[in-house]
Amino acid sequence: MISTAKYWVVIVLFLALGFGYSIYNQPLTNNDHTFHSQIVDLNDGYGYQIMKGEKIVILQKFIPGFPGKQKFVTEKEALKTAGLVISKLEDGKSPVLLPSDLAELNISTAVSH
Repeated sequence: MISTAKYWVVIVLFLALGFGYSIYNQPLTNNDHTFHSQIVDLNDGYGYQIMKGEKIVILQKFIPGFPGKQKFVTEKEALKTAGLVISKLEDGKSPVLLPSDLAELNISTAVSH
């Protein structure tokens, strides 16, 4: 009888450990661990911010990789650029953008009045 009780205790512990391990190793689906962007209206142009959950990771008020402090002309351009930065971050790459990256996105530096 004692050996049967030990047998059941071992089985219950094994199942509890297996269950605990499977819960601990589940992929995170919480939005606090994913990147997303928001467009920033700067009155005379646009920028973007990259967020992870509620925390701002990058605040970009100017077109990265361009000389001076040029803002994005349209929300669409800011959003495309933010999307590329997020893609790089999710791939574990540096979020730094080169002029060639921006040329592929057709980012305009002309100021519209």
